[in-house]
Amino acid sequence: MKSFVKLVVLLGLAVMVSAVPRSAIAATLDDQISARLDALEKENAALRARINRIEAAKSARWQRGPRPAEIPRQPSGEAWAAEPQMIAPRDAGQAVVVGATNPRHHFEISGSLLYLQPGAGDLEYGTLITPLPITTPNWANQSLKPGFSPSFQVGISYMPNQSNDIELNWTHLNNTASGSFSAGPTQMVGPPYLIGPESASYQDASGSVRSAYDSVKLDGGHTFCADCPFQLQAFGGIEFARIGQTMTGLFQSADGTDASGYTNHSLFTGAGPRLGLKGQYAFGDFQLLGEFAGAGLIGNSRASLNFLTITPGIGINNQALTSPNSTQVIPSVDAKLATAYSFPPSNYGQFKLELGYQAAVYFNVVSQYSLTQIPTTNPPVGVFLATQLRTETNFTDQGPYLTGTWAF
Repeated sequence: MKSFVKLVVLLGLAVMVSAVPRSAIAATLDDQISARLDALEKENAALRARINRIEAAKSARWQRGPRPAEIPRQPSGEAWAAEPQMIAPRDAGQAVVVGATNPRHHFEISGSLLYLQPGAGDLEYGTLITPLPITTPNWANQSLKPGFSPSFQVGISYMPNQSNDIELNWTHLNNTASGSFSAGPTQMVGPPYLIGPESASYQDASGSVRSAYDSVKLDGGHTFCADCPFQLQAFGGIEFARIGQTMTGLFQSADGTDASGYTNHSLFTGAGPRLGLKGQYAFGDFQLLGEFAGAGLIGNSRASLNFLTITPGIGINNQALTSPNSTQVIPSVDAKLATAYSFPPSNYGQFKLELGYQAAVYFNVVSQYSLTQIPTTNPPVGVFLATQLRTETNFTDQGPYLTGTWAF
């Protein structure tokens, strides 16, 4: 019995002794965990305070307005077009989200210096005649060759948003070209309608052509995928055009006493619908551009032909051939290829330079008269035509251009 009691007492002492270290160890672990949690809380508090300071600085900066370097760039190069907006966080630890609202509406003003060359199919103003041998005469028509001349284009456009725009522009061209030729000892000169023996007195020829072209275009367009590097715009509107041509020819004797000349006037004024496509590919601040459009103009066409004959002993004879004004439908196409560079935007907007080549064709818009079977006297005292026919030919203009655009 005593042995059993001693055994029980010894076991109880062993349990008590072993329990004391475990309690101390448990207390030590609890203290370490609590200390670690306190340290993490302090670190989190410091991070939250730092985030709050950064957010406050950003909010103050956006309220003052972004500096040019902070405005996000768009693929089209018009970085200022979209206004970034700061979204307020729900709590102090939430990240700030910066995004773009609807792009800001803006205007664009452009001015272009063009170097255009007009053209037409009726620029043969005289004929060099080689009558001998009399059985095999030859005729060589002489043509005027208009050169490139400075022209201009001005425009303004309004963009209610990044994808849509309304554009108005005016192109003006005024070109004058002249030419002359003379006959050899066995030759003579004459107007296209008088190249027989009646022209024997004429040795010197001169001619000129004046081309006047004005085009006003009002277009509205929509750009697909305005944020993409490649943008395609479909546009449509109305074009007003005024195309005039005045061509003259004068043929004289060597002493200037005999002369025969003419002046052909042609003028078309009309307006009509216009449709087209424009493509643009942007890489950095540079863009490649291509545009193609067609129009159908309905308007008034008029033409007249005046004659002048000077004969020694008879005097001056003025004559005219006119026709009533007529309504005409004129189809046209125009196209351009260009490259452009957009300068970095500023608080005053953005400036862009565009360099390219453009061309336009107006079909059957220039009127002229074709005269045949003209009985005359020798020397000529006037023009007495037997038949005449009014014909039409195309008008073209083409050449390089440089455009500066200011968007604000």
